[in-house]
Amino acid sequence: MSDDGAPVIRIEGATKRFGDVVALDDVSIDIGENEFFALLGPSGCGKTTLLRSIGGFEQLSSGRILLDGVDLGHARPYDRPVNMMFQSYALFPHMTVRDNVAYGVKAEKLDKEEVAARVDGVLRTVDLEPLADRRPHQLSGGQRQRVALARAIVKRPRVLLLDEPLAALDRKLRQEMQIELKRLQHEVGLTFIVVTHDQEEAMSMADRIAVLHAGRVLQVATPQELYARPTDHFVAAFIGKMNFLPGRVVTGGVDVDRVGVVGASVNGHLEGADVWLAVRPENARVSSDEGTDPSVGGVVEAVAFVGAQVHTHVALDGGHGTFVVTSPPGATTASAGTRAYVSWSPDAALVLSRP
Repeated sequence: MSDDGAPVIRIEGATKRFGDVVALDDVSIDIGENEFFALLGPSGCGKTTLLRSIGGFEQLSSGRILLDGVDLGHARPYDRPVNMMFQSYALFPHMTVRDNVAYGVKAEKLDKEEVAARVDGVLRTVDLEPLADRRPHQLSGGQRQRVALARAIVKRPRVLLLDEPLAALDRKLRQEMQIELKRLQHEVGLTFIVVTHDQEEAMSMADRIAVLHAGRVLQVATPQELYARPTDHFVAAFIGKMNFLPGRVVTGGVDVDRVGVVGASVNGHLEGADVWLAVRPENARVSSDEGTDPSVGGVVEAVAFVGAQVHTHVALDGGHGTFVVTSPPGATTASAGTRAYVSWSPDAALVLSRP
């Protein structure tokens, strides 16, 4: 939020239809001053349509988008104090890094000294000064990405829109650039709105995340809140890994089908309501006996060693599918084909609505 508490971007009831297809369905979000905000969801969820609507490349069917309290209405893209960095980078191959960065700001009809000062300042910020005279084909993928970012921020937009900015990079470079983008966002002091389908990318960069599905916003929260307290089955399954057991709210917890009553905080769910009992893999344990905590029996299907973690897959009794437990090496002696019990502390289980 800005100093007076007002959002930089306010999206009110945004709806977008393409014929019979509803791409955005009554979306409302507030995005604050200098916030790194992520629109996260699977392909076709509406996140890119929303980003393009903020940029003026799509017109809403209904609802409105305000920037600093001003309704953008039908303002054309180049009349909005926002800039968009596309996935392809769209650099001019015949121009040097310096000329690519200067291209947009030259259109503002500033004097040469002001243009040069702005360009030099941005090149320093993104650590491209030594490469200023190279052309795009002489740069690595990460360097081209920084040129595109420099070209976007040199115009000093109020808000920078980023459409899958790291999609073209390999995994190692993408992880490095996640940290770099976050650093640059703090350094230049802009509001960033990024579209991504990559949960890890959103979780590592964003201050807050809006999870979208089928054109609707399911939850807006910090990465920590989304992971620890998802409010919806889709969010819980989409953010990290989650185990789900179907059940019904009863006195004392959740009655899991063909397992029994499992103690859990029902979080306001009414008695008799159909729910999911959800447990993160790292919050569960595998042992050879039931113990005192809530537990479900089964047979170990596989034990997979993945770096610093061990993933134990247990086929649960009662036809409840496979429960995955994550633990450090040495924390379990379970082996494939043996009888085992999966257990967890009552306060580690989430209770989510089940239609």
